[in-house]
Amino acid sequence: MQLCAGRVLARQLVVVRPSNGRLLAHRVSAQQAAKAGDFVSVHYTGTLDDSSVFDTSRKDGRQPLEFQIGGGLVIKGFDTAVTGLAVGDTNKVRVTPEDAYGQVNPEYIINIPKAKAPEGLKVDDRVMLSNGLPARVTSLGEQEVTLDLNHELAGRHLTFEVELLTLTAQDSLQKATFGAGCFWGPELAFQRVPGVISTEVGYSQGQVEDPSYEQVCSGSTGHAEVVQVTYDPQQVSFRELLDVFWAKHDPTSLNKQGADSGTQYRAGIYTHSPEQAEEAAKYIEEKRAAMPGVKIVTELEPISKYYKAEPYHQQYLSRGGRFSQPQDASKGCSDPIRCYG
Repeated sequence: MQLCAGRVLARQLVVVRPSNGRLLAHRVSAQQAAKAGDFVSVHYTGTLDDSSVFDTSRKDGRQPLEFQIGGGLVIKGFDTAVTGLAVGDTNKVRVTPEDAYGQVNPEYIINIPKAKAPEGLKVDDRVMLSNGLPARVTSLGEQEVTLDLNHELAGRHLTFEVELLTLTAQDSLQKATFGAGCFWGPELAFQRVPGVISTEVGYSQGQVEDPSYEQVCSGSTGHAEVVQVTYDPQQVSFRELLDVFWAKHDPTSLNKQGADSGTQYRAGIYTHSPEQAEEAAKYIEEKRAAMPGVKIVTELEPISKYYKAEPYHQQYLSRGGRFSQPQDASKGCSDPIRCYG
């Protein structure tokens, strides 16, 4: 594995990254208890056994942390700390390494040839491997660089003090799935949409069970790279999401978007309900009428065989991308999107 030329800041210690979006509307009973599948926002402070603070949402103007309970964006112990709380409740929980970042694994300490490492590295620098995994430089030799891929809190007990600020019940939300070429750029576009609660990237419409990125890129599985959006229909409509999707792809390009070509980069709307299918079909017909003489190849199908992509692909551009330069995912942001970071 090779290192990217850039360095990255120390990782967020609780989640992949907190959302920069506005708080979710509080649309449940104040006494309703948070449960798996609900979307919540919390303030938190994390401390070690020596009482030192390793992370907190309560400083530097940071937004409360927003996530889905059980959705995999926070450690298991953090899910546990929030589950059962009503809005306004607080909780303090001590989390074991097994429910946090695990024990230190010696197999995650690796050596790479110094010739393949960026110049100017120093011990304790944070770097990112070419596959998106973060690591810490632990030693520099004449011929090799030693990297530790363990999380910096591996093997530690953690204590979290949390306060539940808002709760949106899972059954009030909807999903939409779009294929628009390489999924990194479209995901960032949807992250910025007010009313979009969460996004993830994955593979859909193929024949192989639970494919890897490498298998999908081979073109042999039949999958398309897609973005799956969870949204609040009271804040953003499916048609508005169609507008975002349409602006992020070329509907006349078959199996090719920008510089990326292959069946995995085909464009498509993959619906989750008959209502979505009807609205998407009407939308495409409107676009055809506005583009006479032009063949639209964007496909429209019910969602099928969707699988979440590997963790290093999730929120790839907002976490830094290929060049370790995070792009703004805040709601309403209109900055140009650099497709590869």
